[in-house]
Amino acid sequence: MRLLFKTTCTFLFICIVLCLKIQAQPAARDTSFSDSAYGLALRQYHAYLDPEPNLYRGGQYAEYSFLLKEGHPFFGEDRLRKGTVVYNGILYENVSLLYDEILDQPVMPDPLRVFKIALTPPQVGSFTIEDHSFVRLSDSLNRSQPANGFYEQLYKGHISLLKRERKTMQEDVSNPAEGVRRFIEVHVSYYLKRGNEYYPVNNKGSLLYALKDKSREARKFMRQNHLNVRKDKENTLVKVVTWYDGLNP
Repeated sequence: MRLLFKTTCTFLFICIVLCLKIQAQPAARDTSFSDSAYGLALRQYHAYLDPEPNLYRGGQYAEYSFLLKEGHPFFGEDRLRKGTVVYNGILYENVSLLYDEILDQPVMPDPLRVFKIALTPPQVGSFTIEDHSFVRLSDSLNRSQPANGFYEQLYKGHISLLKRERKTMQEDVSNPAEGVRRFIEVHVSYYLKRGNEYYPVNNKGSLLYALKDKSREARKFMRQNHLNVRKDKENTLVKVVTWYDGLNP
């Protein structure tokens, strides 16, 4: 009976969303109404389905961080933090999340907080952890796109700046007396998206190439603002991209 009730609620929610989308198409004046109605329907949907079967879908997360003598596999801090997740097209707010950067997989506790659930990556459209936003790239037909997976969105406007942070677990067997020492290595790369094209921007030369129509002005902006890609990469990239985007309102 409980399963039937939840299934019925899910079906009704989908019907409401489809109706609201149809209503919003003819005239722009209905947009605010449809947005508020959608929000209300979404809140009621979440209220009725608590805990929500469509969110807690995924395999049990196998803990392995205890194997590491140095570092941990997660983004930022080694603890659950509040965020949001779009899972199977539905937005869930106020969710406790971890992001395993070795497995490239968001992780959350089960409803009773007995174990952790590994969310299925292809079904995660985007997620946030505190004030950090992540999107999933999965367009295999775009040759300029970097590898499929989750990228932190550092800037979004007419152009976008994305950050890919991956971790790998390394082993050190140089000291037999200590046994195998496992530790984390972090690999970070940045990408600028203009239209449908992606450009790696990991040094000054590649940044200026991506902004080649304004490369001379970009050099001047960086010089006047004492920005250095090599010494302060992320801050420099964000400021230059923000400046460039402001030139093309």
